[in-house]
Amino acid sequence: MKIIAIVVTLIASVISAFASEKAFSSPDPFFNRLQGDWTGEGMAFGAQARIQTKWEWALEGKFFRLSLKYETKGSDGSVQVFAGHAYYQAARQGAYEGQWFDSLGNQYPIKARLEGDALIALWGIPGKIEGKSVYRLTESDKGFEVTDALKQKDGSWKEFSRFKLHR
Repeated sequence: MKIIAIVVTLIASVISAFASEKAFSSPDPFFNRLQGDWTGEGMAFGAQARIQTKWEWALEGKFFRLSLKYETKGSDGSVQVFAGHAYYQAARQGAYEGQWFDSLGNQYPIKARLEGDALIALWGIPGKIEGKSVYRLTESDKGFEVTDALKQKDGSWKEFSRFKLHR
C-alpha cells in the first residue's frame, strides 16, 4: 500500500511540474497584442528620429524578443544608428524579467510589469545607470507609443526619447 501511495505521489509531482512548465512558457496575451513590425517617428536625444521595432516569439516560444533600431541625423547630416534587443520572459502574471543588449555594448537586466495597455520596463544597474521604457498600445492596438527616460540623481526621470508608431 505504501508503494502505491509513493508511486501516485511521484506521478502527481511529475504532472504538476510539467503543468507549471507548460503554463510558464505558454503564449502571453499582452505580448501577442504587441507581436509584429512597428515603425514611426519621434525624438531621440533631442534630434528627430525614425524607429523600427519588431516584437516576436523567440527560442521556441520561451522568450518574447524586441528588436529595435532608430536612426537620427547628426549636425553634419550623417545618419547615426542605434539598435538593441530585449528578451522578456514571464515571471508571474503581469510581471516579466529580461535582458537588454544594444549596439553601444550595453547589457542590462530588466524588470517589467503590465499597467493596463502598457508594459513598464525598468532596466539598468542601480547606482550606475537606471532607465525606464514605457511601451503603450493605443488606438485599439493599431498605434503604439514608446517613451524612454533615465533616472536622475534626485530620483526624478528625464525623458530622452519619445516615439509614435503604427503597424
